[in-house]
Amino acid sequence: MIIAAIAVITKTTVMFMPLMLIILMSLFSSAVYGMTEENYVTDNLDEISDISHQHITQILQDKKGFLWLSSWNGLYRFDGYDFVAFKAKPGDGNDMNSDRFRNIVLDYDITPEKAVGNIYCRVDDDVFLFDVRTSTFRPVTGKPNGKARDVFKINGSRIDDFTDSRGIHWKITPDGFLRCVPRMRKWNRVNGVSPSVTRVMYRDRNGRLWIGTKDGRLAVFRPDMSFIGYMGKDGKLHSGLTEFFPVYCMCEDDKGDMWIGCKPFGLFRLHDESIESVTGLSSGDVYDLKKDKKGRIWVATHVGGINVVSVENSNSRKSTGYRIKHIEGTKGLRVRRLLVLEDGTMLATTTTGLLVADNIYKPLDKIRWRMHVREANRRESLSDNATMNVVRDRKGRLFVTTESGGLNRILTENLHADRFSFRHYGMENGMGSDVTMACIVLSDNKLLIQCNNMLSVLDVETSRIENYGRSFWGESLQFSDAEPLMLDDGRLLVSLQTGALVFPVKELSAVSYVPRIVLTSLRMADMPADYAVDYKDTIIISPSHRDFTLNFSALDYIGNRYIRYATKLDADSTWSYPTATNSIEFRDIDAGTHVLKIRSTNALGQWTDNVRTVTIVVEPTFFETWYGKLLVMIVIAGCIVAFTYIIIYVRNLEKRRKETLEAYLLLLEQKNETSYDKPSLSEQHPEPIVIAPRLSAEDEVFMKKIADFVEKNISDSDIGINDMAAATAVSRSGLNRKMRQLLGVTPADFLKEARMNRAVKMLKETGMPVSEIAYACGFSDPKYFAKCVKGSTGKTPRELRNGDM
Repeated sequence: MIIAAIAVITKTTVMFMPLMLIILMSLFSSAVYGMTEENYVTDNLDEISDISHQHITQILQDKKGFLWLSSWNGLYRFDGYDFVAFKAKPGDGNDMNSDRFRNIVLDYDITPEKAVGNIYCRVDDDVFLFDVRTSTFRPVTGKPNGKARDVFKINGSRIDDFTDSRGIHWKITPDGFLRCVPRMRKWNRVNGVSPSVTRVMYRDRNGRLWIGTKDGRLAVFRPDMSFIGYMGKDGKLHSGLTEFFPVYCMCEDDKGDMWIGCKPFGLFRLHDESIESVTGLSSGDVYDLKKDKKGRIWVATHVGGINVVSVENSNSRKSTGYRIKHIEGTKGLRVRRLLVLEDGTMLATTTTGLLVADNIYKPLDKIRWRMHVREANRRESLSDNATMNVVRDRKGRLFVTTESGGLNRILTENLHADRFSFRHYGMENGMGSDVTMACIVLSDNKLLIQCNNMLSVLDVETSRIENYGRSFWGESLQFSDAEPLMLDDGRLLVSLQTGALVFPVKELSAVSYVPRIVLTSLRMADMPADYAVDYKDTIIISPSHRDFTLNFSALDYIGNRYIRYATKLDADSTWSYPTATNSIEFRDIDAGTHVLKIRSTNALGQWTDNVRTVTIVVEPTFFETWYGKLLVMIVIAGCIVAFTYIIIYVRNLEKRRKETLEAYLLLLEQKNETSYDKPSLSEQHPEPIVIAPRLSAEDEVFMKKIADFVEKNISDSDIGINDMAAATAVSRSGLNRKMRQLLGVTPADFLKEARMNRAVKMLKETGMPVSEIAYACGFSDPKYFAKCVKGSTGKTPRELRNGDM
């Protein structure tokens, strides 16, 4: 019997042993990963890498901040953005037979006296040293080999959990390669607020806080956020969960009555512990309530526009009457929020733009309403017509939140102007989201913007934006459009899609981490990427690679979504516009030494003092060196001198030719000036003298022959160039070339010019008929002669003879 019982127990134990092991493993996993889920923000990095997490063997962090991972697929470096693989490649001279990296250790643990950050790697059963300055592997022998093997044994064959210098846990689990970021800030959900969309948070004159949710709960709290009770439809507070109405807004009048706007149940007035429904509104969807200096309540409704409630004046504390008027100029508008200024100006956010009233204290039918909207062709117009809220800071500046266009600051000082100019703040300049729900003033120059999935803080003076999202809160939160409230104890009350939270506002200004900026790669066309660029004191750029890209990273492993970078090159006085781009492109950069400065925010979007200075030397081409420039100057000067000489030479040549031409034409005139007067032998003049540029003896003989020929045959209309060539004993082409060389004209032009000179002289100085002069000058047709005279002198023969101007 006993033996049978033992057998049964043994058999039962064997049957349930696997189940017990599963339960124990589940409890252990729950302890480990449950803590992770509660106290850490966890991401699976398998989604951004090609590493198989089952084959990661070791993780370490070097002194620069890079994370290094050994795996069966090579050695990896992680910079917060990319995993870069280093492994053996065909033809690289590497003796590694595989890429199975089983262990890694920094050289500080092996050869501390000459350590620079290199990595000893165990590849299968061999030891290699990875040189971070050249990105190459080489085999390790001798004492370093033995010491590295000893350290590898201490490390173990595989790591499952690694904590970096920031306190972030890196885990290798069956689910993947996990990054577990500790929750950095403490905050609390407000107990007593229903886990529904919070639509209103209001503080009355007694400091009590009212929080209404979309599911119809209205909770009331003391100033210290201790719970008082829930408002019931009977107007009384109840300690237990009580249904009211979906409250969207509240306002307390001068008598202490509480006006409560709901959707879709309209407006209620709470007096002492009695509540009454206010009838007569243009719509039952009440979104906002604001009181003016006259004690009137302005009501913003969805679809019904704006209404105004006038409360009857009475000194009694009893409930009084009221009158409601609809503002005709706003009929049909979907109005969300109202802001009343001291001078009577009212700003109203609507789904179709920003509505502005010039003075609400004028007769209602005299109020002028202006709508400011997004304009397609005007950059400074409103960024989005769907406006959410409008606030004024301590310096009187006005800001408008929008549904998808970010935050807009009104730049126009005259609020009664027909057109406003706005400055936009959104994702393009660092804000975490363009969906801006609400806004609150934190200080003289800082605003807190409540976006859909984070809080952003804007410094209005510097335009710097800090974002507080998932990594700050420790989980993904969705915020609603109820305006935040600053509590007396320095805490901030913020509305959620699932209730409300409260936290110390000072947490938003504490800079907890200053990330180091490292250079991650240098990329040039037709060149392999240089991943060791961070280890170089100076980046040398050859003349043929002036187009390149420099990548960098702020090593904040919490996440890079909200990290922003700014750069400044050489003598730039201002930093570049902050962007999320972790690289800078250079195109045809000038030769010389350049200084690049890089700065960044941390993972929360907070700017830190982490400026990285990079020296870039761009080598000059031959013609950019001093001797190349000198050669170019000499060549240019030589060209200028040669060009100047040519111009002067040509001008002198033309001048000499012209003088020679004029001289020989004058000679012909002198020889023929008495031909038409026929003087006696005693009156004949001696041979005329030619005053012309000096010619060679041969050229003078040649020109004398030309002159004699022309003088003897000037009246013969039948002579031609061939006759002139024969008279000078040269060919026709030789005659043409010689005449051009000496006179700059052709033989025909010379003959024509001689005939024209003689004709003009005879027309002016003789009374011979024009026809006879034409025949005497070698023209066979007097009409053609007259045409030639007109073309040469601009005058007809008659005008020349009469001396007409």
